[in-house]
Amino acid sequence: MKTIIKILPVVILLAGLLLFGCGKECGKIDIGDDGYGKTQMVNGIKVLFNHDQSTSLSSGRFLIGGGVLTETEDNNGITNLMIRMLLKGNDKMTASVITEQLDFLGANVSATCFRDYSAISFTSLTENFDQVLEIISQSLISPTFPEDELTKLKNEVEGSIKASNDSQSQASSKLFWKTAYGDRSYGLPTLGTEQSIARVTATDIREHYQKYVGGKNLIFSVASDLTVKQIEDMIKNRLSDIKADADTVSAPVFDLQDTKTGFIKFDRNQSFIYWGVMLEHLEANEAPYVILLNEIMGANVGSRLWYLRQKEKLAYAVYTQYTTDKYGSLFRAAIGTDTSKVKIALESLNREWSMLVTDGITEDELRDAKVNMKNSMIYRIDRKSNRANNMAYFEYVGYNYRYPLDLIAMADRITLDQVNQFIKREFTEDRKYVSIVGKQ
Repeated sequence: MKTIIKILPVVILLAGLLLFGCGKECGKIDIGDDGYGKTQMVNGIKVLFNHDQSTSLSSGRFLIGGGVLTETEDNNGITNLMIRMLLKGNDKMTASVITEQLDFLGANVSATCFRDYSAISFTSLTENFDQVLEIISQSLISPTFPEDELTKLKNEVEGSIKASNDSQSQASSKLFWKTAYGDRSYGLPTLGTEQSIARVTATDIREHYQKYVGGKNLIFSVASDLTVKQIEDMIKNRLSDIKADADTVSAPVFDLQDTKTGFIKFDRNQSFIYWGVMLEHLEANEAPYVILLNEIMGANVGSRLWYLRQKEKLAYAVYTQYTTDKYGSLFRAAIGTDTSKVKIALESLNREWSMLVTDGITEDELRDAKVNMKNSMIYRIDRKSNRANNMAYFEYVGYNYRYPLDLIAMADRITLDQVNQFIKREFTEDRKYVSIVGKQ
């Protein structure tokens, strides 16, 4: 009896340690009243979860930090090749089997490279979600990067590069980034160039995978009607074998270029212009300002730049865009116009720019923009696929995974003075860049 009494505390202690260890490995998720929760696995993977029983669909996203920021001019495009090659074969399935299985399961899967991250996003019926996750996680664990599949993919990507170069709007957008940042960091195109793609080998991709695909550089987000326990079991079973090690993606050094205007000649009757400012990384409380300005300046019919199309008859396309990336941001206007009107269009954009910086926005404009911003944010989190994508993205850029909810809540607290001071402080001439594809 004494022996049993002595052994019993040890047994209890071991059981407690096992339970504690399993809790960490499984990734215990605590869900708040808003249905959102997060955890981190032992191998470093950050897991974000939103519980939503509105539909029998589930969406997930694997976000890998880095994107083109891990590239040089010589290997530009390697991250896009890598993220897509992950689904072209693993130790258990060939590319054709992966495609057939995902099609059979009715999964919608995309693999895409962005400026500072790449991602695999997927949606399926909830009943099939675990099987889809098994296929994709296996591709993260044991990709084979077969040569024949790489050859086919490179041909496909080269075709996409040629198509983007032939599109005036896409060519102007790429030129805008290059004009501002040169041939490095955010100035590199996400697809690469025909020359750089030709140089990339399967060995290069395998080494890139080994460096950057690891739990320490991974975020996995899920929006699903599955229970917390079911998600915890899934991530334990499917994600625990993903290696932890991954290189740290360093913040880039941004050297804005001295030449402020980029030009590519297209012998066509139309030209496409991007015009805007390159900003440093915006803090979570600053990002709403560019979102509101987007609503005011060009996101909707009746916005300020709509006048250039409706009244001045300058544009066949006019809009504004913004980004809030991990290391930098931008706000820019786009205008597609008749080649004979390029000079007038530039003068009109300069006029609107000067009015914005000098006079700011009005109280009425801010009020309407807040309504539009909140509606836009509600739309962005309406679908589970959008929610899974947004959770991973906002967590990665440092705003936290439930940031759209925060934006909706903070909209009414933003003042006119805050926005106008932001414009005067950030929209300076030294940050302004222009790209023109067409004729001058």
